[in-house]
Amino acid sequence: MKIVSALAGFTIGTLVLLAPASVPPPVPGQASQRAAPTGAWSWPLPPVPRVVRAFDPPAQRWLSGHRGADLEAGPGDTVSAPAGGIVSFAGTVVDRPVIVINHGSGLLSSFEPVRSTLAVGAIVSAHDEIGVVGTGAHCDARCLHWGLRLDGEYIDPLLTIIDTRPSILLPLD
Repeated sequence: MKIVSALAGFTIGTLVLLAPASVPPPVPGQASQRAAPTGAWSWPLPPVPRVVRAFDPPAQRWLSGHRGADLEAGPGDTVSAPAGGIVSFAGTVVDRPVIVINHGSGLLSSFEPVRSTLAVGAIVSAHDEIGVVGTGAHCDARCLHWGLRLDGEYIDPLLTIIDTRPSILLPLD
């Protein structure tokens, strides 16, 4: 799992740096054949929230782990789309409100607990309001959980925002 996460991180990081500054959202019902819509990704909470718990993937898919990043937030804080896409789920999962955005190319962002008035199929652009922080689950009244899946595998959502690649020193000559 750590190798998959590292490879996904490298891929997403590369796409973020090479992608154009603006990518339109995918068209409903149309399969995306282009690169992941990165480059326009932003924090879902303005301006830059404190990360209270980082992504910590499990060694195996069935083991416990933290499959996302928790961002400091309180009930009622506005949540924005980090990139363009289509709402693929908006409802309650167990005890918390959840919204999921399909960004195309196999990328799905999930946010919880988020109360939203958007319906499945709504098209959102980067920075559009998608809801407000609600209550429930492990983030109850203290944070926003942001998950990101690439082709069904959880990856670190902060890879779309922060360049985590190691620095490489090049020779002077």
